[in-house]
Amino acid sequence: MIACIVPPLLFSAALLIQNTRDERVATEAQVTDRARLLGDDIDRELARILAVGEVLALSESLDTGDFASFYRYATEVRDLLDTNILIRDISSQQLVNTRLPWGAPLPRNPVFDVDLRAIETRRPQISNLLTGAVSRTPLLIVVIPVMRNDQVSYLLSLTLSLERLQSILSADRLPPGWLAGLIDRDGVVIARSKGADEFVGTSVPADTWIRIKDFPKGIDRTGNLEGILSLQAYHRSQASGWLVGVSVPESLVSVQPRWTLTLFAGGGGLLFLIGLLVAVYLSRILAQSITQLSDSARALGEGHPMTVVHPRIAEIDTVGKALHDTASLIKSRTAALRESEERLRRVVEGAPFPAIVHAEDGEIIYLSRAWTEASGYSAQEIPTIAEWGRRAHETCIAPSYDIERLYQLDRPLDESEYTIRTADGRERIWSFRSAPIGRDGSGRRLVVSMAADLTDRHEAEAHQRLLMQEVDHRAKNALAVVQSIVILSQADNSADFARVVQGRVAAVARAHTLLANTRWSGADLATLIRQELEAHVLPGQFVIAGGPVTIVAASAQAVSILLHELTVNALEHGALTVPKGVVNVSFGVNQRNGSLILDWEESGGPGVTEPTRRGFGSLIIERTVKDQLGGDVDFSWTPAGLRFRMVLPSDYFMVSGVTVVAPSTPRHANDHPAPHVPGARVLLVEDEALTALAMTQAVEDAGYKVLGPVGRVQDGIDMVRQSRPDVAVLDVNLLGQPSYPIARSLIAMGVPFLFCTGYNMLNDAEASLREAPVLRKPVHPDDLVEAIAALLASRKDSKEVTG
Repeated sequence: MIACIVPPLLFSAALLIQNTRDERVATEAQVTDRARLLGDDIDRELARILAVGEVLALSESLDTGDFASFYRYATEVRDLLDTNILIRDISSQQLVNTRLPWGAPLPRNPVFDVDLRAIETRRPQISNLLTGAVSRTPLLIVVIPVMRNDQVSYLLSLTLSLERLQSILSADRLPPGWLAGLIDRDGVVIARSKGADEFVGTSVPADTWIRIKDFPKGIDRTGNLEGILSLQAYHRSQASGWLVGVSVPESLVSVQPRWTLTLFAGGGGLLFLIGLLVAVYLSRILAQSITQLSDSARALGEGHPMTVVHPRIAEIDTVGKALHDTASLIKSRTAALRESEERLRRVVEGAPFPAIVHAEDGEIIYLSRAWTEASGYSAQEIPTIAEWGRRAHETCIAPSYDIERLYQLDRPLDESEYTIRTADGRERIWSFRSAPIGRDGSGRRLVVSMAADLTDRHEAEAHQRLLMQEVDHRAKNALAVVQSIVILSQADNSADFARVVQGRVAAVARAHTLLANTRWSGADLATLIRQELEAHVLPGQFVIAGGPVTIVAASAQAVSILLHELTVNALEHGALTVPKGVVNVSFGVNQRNGSLILDWEESGGPGVTEPTRRGFGSLIIERTVKDQLGGDVDFSWTPAGLRFRMVLPSDYFMVSGVTVVAPSTPRHANDHPAPHVPGARVLLVEDEALTALAMTQAVEDAGYKVLGPVGRVQDGIDMVRQSRPDVAVLDVNLLGQPSYPIARSLIAMGVPFLFCTGYNMLNDAEASLREAPVLRKPVHPDDLVEAIAALLASRKDSKEVTG
């Protein structure tokens, strides 16, 4: 009997010892695996947030600074993913915060270490536990540098939900009595399956942190935060560097072996009595349980449903429960992976800009509706990158095909601009940007590619170049006016001459400044009057009354000059010569004929009488209003002071905004000096009154007879028909109309002519007009005279010139 009992007893003792060891090893492996699996779940959650952030960082609205549009897109993503989204500049000033309504004042964040790391590395970074600038609560953020032109332009931040991390470490996902915790890189508790309210935000003890902060993985036996001796396993998150810890109290690890040992010791006597029966019975139970456990493990490894194991041996039951828990965890992870992929699909398909996700084998996994709407191709028509390239790119090479390079760089990459062909045959210019986003369930590397349609931007840049040409034209016209002021201004000495010229040039400058402030849409008449008077007069010496009236841009400087002449006259001869003198300026629109009436009335000054001769200022005012602006003037000298009235037709003002269409520019031409032909008749067509006066003086001083000058197209045509000129000098732009009809009439009559303009080229003119010589404004009087002489010399028969 002893010989039969002792071997089973010895075998049972050895089995007990071995089972105890195996159970501890199995428990250690289970704790280690649980820490690793939880770490993988956290990395997967971080990868999902990073992928969404990379997509948002490529938004076209960030290129243009359209933060309102980006806010609308971001709130959609926020509601979809339950994550707050911020855009900050490099100084950490918030520009967009989806936690607040659009337009609400936004604070400046402290510059976190995670911000500096994102700027320095130009790669996404994950923070430690921070305090939100708006919510004032603990939070975690993912910071993604928004790269433009290979520079960090903004910082895109997405909050990591502490609740989501807490759910990953929830007690429901752990065996009874087990604990799980998540610690950031500074040793601060981020989440915990038990006592989260007490420990989240606190630091682990310094001696514990020194021991585990560089602990890569493995088993440690130490006290937990409650001071209970525990078996602990750690796993470091690859994405964030956080430490995931799983803890099992030593009491739970050793309880089963102690209980078995107690049974073994207490039942020794009984075993002596029933040795053989017990040995046979236990061997059968053990064999059956091990077989069931093996079958369950094999089913788990093959991905099949596990057979429920109900062994009668506690050690095997523990392993069976561990296998069952592992199966539940795998099932949970699989569901979480599917949920993450579904979220990515919804984000990409609902993106407000063209976006695709494709695998390294070329299959397009997800395709945004914006992509299909912009290109016209359905998802069925472009299932692969190669098919997209064949349809939309003539070279059959599509962007983001070099996945190896993307994954080597491990950051977003601008892939230049491509001309794509839409389904309806239109050509658009798209700029592509791609980024690696990890692998799918089958292990394929994935890439997200975003596109921005730059067609409108390129067209806008072309339009901007045209506007720059118009600015050049206006600047040269302004110089021509200044030159005319210098030529026509008169004074008894150099000091007076300088003062007169300075005042008139300043009036022009003020008009240009006002036009620049309104982007050359026109000049407010009341502002023109006030600026001119304020430059010379105390505020109490003038009164301005009138409704909203805008002088068109082409006439603003002319009005400014005549207001200057009125002001100077009042200062030197009128009401403003004495401190009590007052100037009342009123204006309004005549409701009967739509004309503008401006009244200038002086009072409180010395009595005035009508001058015996007309001064230069009066001449400027009269010629400007009548010849350039097509209006009328009336001077009245009363004992109370000067009464002046100006009437302008509706073409030269408006009571609302104005759109100025920029003409194109003409070409240059060389002058060919030739001998003068005295008495030749020269037609001058110029809409700027001062420039016309200066040109007239220069031409008459050279011995020629001037026809005109005229400032309108129809007046020029009428002049040509009434009195045939020998040559003509034409300004190209006459009050917004080209002078080409006059030029065509001159060609028909065989009269040579030249263009005197601020344009550099005549792109909008037909070939015959582009052959004409061109003088560019401002033009020197000698150059004008020599050019006229060259025109006269070019005629076939100069004998026909009339004296």
